[in-house]
Amino acid sequence: MTDNSTPSLVEDLLPATGTIDIEALLDNIEGFILSHSILPPGASAALTLWCLASYNINNFRIFPKLVICSPQRRCGKSTVLDLIEAFSSKALVTSNMTPATIFRIIESDQPTLIIDEADTFVAGGSKEMIGIINSGHARSRAYANRCAAETHQVQRFSTWAPMALASIGELSSTIMDRAVVITLKRKTARETVLRLVPDLPQKSILDRRKLLKWSLDNEAQISNNLIEPPNIGNDRAVDNWLPLFTIANQVSAVWLDKCEAAYQALTESELQASLEDQLLIDIRLIFVEKAVTRISSQELVFELLADIDSRWHLANNGRAMKAPVVARILRPFRVKSRNLRFGNGTQAKGYELSDFKDTFDRYLEPLVPPLKLP
Repeated sequence: MTDNSTPSLVEDLLPATGTIDIEALLDNIEGFILSHSILPPGASAALTLWCLASYNINNFRIFPKLVICSPQRRCGKSTVLDLIEAFSSKALVTSNMTPATIFRIIESDQPTLIIDEADTFVAGGSKEMIGIINSGHARSRAYANRCAAETHQVQRFSTWAPMALASIGELSSTIMDRAVVITLKRKTARETVLRLVPDLPQKSILDRRKLLKWSLDNEAQISNNLIEPPNIGNDRAVDNWLPLFTIANQVSAVWLDKCEAAYQALTESELQASLEDQLLIDIRLIFVEKAVTRISSQELVFELLADIDSRWHLANNGRAMKAPVVARILRPFRVKSRNLRFGNGTQAKGYELSDFKDTFDRYLEPLVPPLKLP
């Protein structure tokens, strides 16, 4: 509980009274979101349902992060975060936070944490920060254990709370894997949106009270009627979207259809290979296309960046891939660069094709025809 002598950082919201027409309310919220932001297909429904689900997190075993990312600045991430703040439960916005601050505020208030500029202090932050964020994905493991300096007693802090993170480029693959991901694009000159009013959180308080009232009224039905999304070949996506499907089903058949359409649209991008798998796929392709058995680290990076639309231009915390980042991703596969001699007599750090054989065999689908090693 929050110490009554200290002002809370989050809103102490009273539920509305009366019966809530939740379908009409969600329709209005989604319309408001669409009028103020440029979003990919399905994103407005996903955002609306995620905000409502934030009031119901304790009814679920797993709760997804919400990651709002873009390839560059000025793509509308801050606007989307403002919209999430307006409609989610006990929103707390921050653009910098330490791991200790995160688990202490979650322990005391269980807010919806809205983290801006996550690419600067999460993607490039400590393993402890990423671990704290990841731990909040599954309720049974959503804890951080710390030793109190004064008593040396172990204290357990909760990390179980809704989290929305905005980032230029992708975050850690472990965070992305635990998230509903919405990728924004910069709006064109032909696209127009309404500007948000400065006091939006105050103007939307009645909507939040209604969302809270409906959630309290429907808590038992939500807990007892979990709806599993269709399996599209990604078990983690099924886990992440189960809360949204369950909430949508409790709202109406129309919103369940909207949720399924959003799921199909947004998980298409989530089904792309992980950063690690994609690197292996692309390295194998480079060896095949260049018909070589060894390649220098610098040439490998040059080839990875040859496609201007590839994810490698943003894979280094929003910046272009570099050789040390390649080495770091390959390290868990036990593939390491070493000093090699090339045909022109020069020596340089690089990779042998033979070093990848076991990794390619274990983690990638076989090539047709097979990749032949000398």
